[in-house]
Amino acid sequence: MNAKLQCCVIIMFLIALAMGCGGFNCTVTGKVTFPDGSPLTEGEVIFESPTLMARGTIKKDGSYAMESGELKGVPKGTYQVALGGFQFEQITFSGVEGAAPKITPLEIPVDRKFLSTAKSGLACEVNGRTKYDITVEAPQ
Repeated sequence: MNAKLQCCVIIMFLIALAMGCGGFNCTVTGKVTFPDGSPLTEGEVIFESPTLMARGTIKKDGSYAMESGELKGVPKGTYQVALGGFQFEQITFSGVEGAAPKITPLEIPVDRKFLSTAKSGLACEVNGRTKYDITVEAPQ
């Protein structure tokens, strides 16, 4: 490879890194909040495309960062977005042998439409370093 071509390859690689897409994965971060600005403090943000599913754990301040497998970020593309990772029921045991466990349904903190990429109405276009904030509604 001649010196001019090598220089071009290095420059293109550095540009990709600067855009947040080193190793072909783009950095995607954001915050999940309710309309009043208070953060959603649990769960996961899920990005889904025909070929990939990525998740980002929601922290106590509502912030998240996407990961695909062991890699940070996601490849460029358009993703349908949903929320998940909520506990739907609590199972308790009485301690009495042979007794059935008690199953208590738990209320999830967001409207159920956000649990499905098909119903959430959320989509994100990743084309470099991307900040994608999400506003959710409380259960109806």
